[in-house]
Amino acid sequence: MARRFALVLLLAGTAMVLVIALNRGHPAATPDLEQTRALGAPEDLHQHCSEAIGDPRVEEVAPDVFVAIGYDLANTIVVRTDAGKVVIDTSLSPTRAREVRAAVDAVVPGPVAAVIFTHSHIDHVGGADVWAGPDTAVWATDTFQHHFFEKYGLFREIENIRGARQFGRHLPPEALPCSSIGRTIDVDEALETGAVMPTQTFSGHVAFEIGGVPIELHEAPGETPDQLFVWLPRQRVLMPGDNYYAAFPNLYTIRGDRPRPVEDWINSLDAMRRLDPEVLVPSHTVPVSGTAAVRDALRDYRDAIQWVRDQVVRGANEGLGPDAIAARTGLPPALAQRPGLREWYGQIDWSVKAMYANELGWFDGSAEDLYPLAPDDRAARELALMGGFDRVLGEAQGALADGEPRWALELAGRLDAADPTGPAAEAVDALVVDALHAVGGASGNTNGRAYLLESAWERVHGVPKPAAPTPSDGLVEAIPLSMLFTQMRVRLMPGAAEGVTEAVRFDFDDGQTFVITVRNGVAETVAGEPLPGTPPPTATVTTSPALWRELALGRIGAPRAIATGRLDVDDLRAFRAFMARFDRSL
Repeated sequence: MARRFALVLLLAGTAMVLVIALNRGHPAATPDLEQTRALGAPEDLHQHCSEAIGDPRVEEVAPDVFVAIGYDLANTIVVRTDAGKVVIDTSLSPTRAREVRAAVDAVVPGPVAAVIFTHSHIDHVGGADVWAGPDTAVWATDTFQHHFFEKYGLFREIENIRGARQFGRHLPPEALPCSSIGRTIDVDEALETGAVMPTQTFSGHVAFEIGGVPIELHEAPGETPDQLFVWLPRQRVLMPGDNYYAAFPNLYTIRGDRPRPVEDWINSLDAMRRLDPEVLVPSHTVPVSGTAAVRDALRDYRDAIQWVRDQVVRGANEGLGPDAIAARTGLPPALAQRPGLREWYGQIDWSVKAMYANELGWFDGSAEDLYPLAPDDRAARELALMGGFDRVLGEAQGALADGEPRWALELAGRLDAADPTGPAAEAVDALVVDALHAVGGASGNTNGRAYLLESAWERVHGVPKPAAPTPSDGLVEAIPLSMLFTQMRVRLMPGAAEGVTEAVRFDFDDGQTFVITVRNGVAETVAGEPLPGTPPPTATVTTSPALWRELALGRIGAPRAIATGRLDVDDLRAFRAFMARFDRSL
């Protein structure tokens, strides 16, 4: 029986949701799944999974430095001190973290003295409450909390969908033997969320000692803006977080995110190189030992990033668009042969397009792109020029039969845009599923592979809704009120707000004030006193931040909160009418 699970930080109602819903085990057999299982995976991907990840184990990579590899998508690194363990990154969930802790405690018994987050991605912080007690120091950069909450906010629905594809929600292990930088995500318990917020933060650089062991933390933007690296000067061990792992870096992630800060990433790698480490212990894939090997790894990694960035600049200055630059960009021979730079996780052409857009925007300079036809109109005209729907369908089916699945998939996109019905739609569906299997099955990049094969599954079964577990009390307490109100902007239903201009004021007992104004189909949220011209509030709400978070999460209803005196509304009817204009009213 399939065991469903999800990695979820759910802040419902007017709030934020971080959901990567996934499936563990083998879904019920279906023809498309059997087709996926029969694809298997390329032999070199199996070899990479074995060499870069391998079986779950705890290794001592330097005196008093241990790493738990193969238990989860991310490694957990442990430094033994006289005061107890210092734990660097904590797995994706409490379930996975408990397995890691049991294995670590068998080798390194004793309490946990501190926890360090290299950055705010959930696969590094989701199991924190297994390691961190109420009095445990938890270290991160000053920007950690903002990035943690901000990252998974306004675009949560599409990020949920694309994230589930990237991690292969319904794919069997035969088709996806690993996630290329770690074990395939397989959280056991859907409702557990173990992330905690840091208690100690810094900017720039901080040095301290725990149990006689000197530790340095260095701010190092790269895969995320809040990234840090850990340096143990006595052992000369470096933990780079996600700024290095044994695969071409994910300079852009297809699940959806802002392009990564490439120049900052290069600078962060150079800062690591200046320390000249003897051991490199990444948060994904296996450690690198020996000064010469570490020098090569860090140098080649930064050179690969700079090479791609420089090619984008050169191509753009020649007048080329992102597709043309991507088509001609690959690593130079000296770098292309490095095993640690294979495109198992990041991909060069995706990176090129992200860099181009980040620097120059979507417009590539082609005049015809400024005022294009609507997509459905263009598709209809193209199909007519190509001989009509049936002719193009036959060409696509022939391309697939002739071993040209990428061309078949492109043609299928044009057929899809024509919005066929009946037998024509069924024929296109079958074509798309087969083409996705063929293109995805040939890919060794686990993100692209999973995305295509999962898309084929969805073509047959539809896009499933993610699960929605509840966050822990500690995490709820840390939710910024500003984030809750920001989310209300996109939850407004324009049709229900047509012709409406009105405001509601929220006064909190900690001194915070927010005003929401609805006008022109837009919900404006302002922290503090209202802006000039704001209409007088139709209702004023007085409560505590804690109670408002409970209301936003649906943990308590407004009538009960009012009855207990914890929520005061001077005009309840006006408040209800106002909130009914949002797609999740309180």
